[in-house]
Amino acid sequence: MSDPVNFPTPHAVAVDWDAPHLQKLLQRVESWQLDQRGGHASQAVRLFIGWTTLTSRPGCLVWHDADALVLQTDFSLSVGERIRVERPHVAQGIWGEVMQSRPGQRPGDAEQGVWIHWVRVHSQRH
Repeated sequence: MSDPVNFPTPHAVAVDWDAPHLQKLLQRVESWQLDQRGGHASQAVRLFIGWTTLTSRPGCLVWHDADALVLQTDFSLSVGERIRVERPHVAQGIWGEVMQSRPGQRPGDAEQGVWIHWVRVHSQRH
């Protein structure tokens, strides 16, 4: 084995992807999904794009806490877009700003036109 490398390093590091210990590690983690959808019960929501709009589009709330939420839609949103999220049977709307928007990366997402959005929560109002 070569000399250890201190990270971070500005230099390229050669990796032997066929090394048995690395193959064993890769086999253990190949089923991991870093996409957090499925970690929480999803909920159908209505998205109002722009804080003063009266028309909405459907979406799915897949994760949330007091500071952020993750939405799944079949359309893209622009970073910086201000949105309001309304949940059925909940009198409290969530107001936020889109911080990241990207196509879904799971198998089948591209065919279904899935987009994933990370939204920073500004406030929750009754």
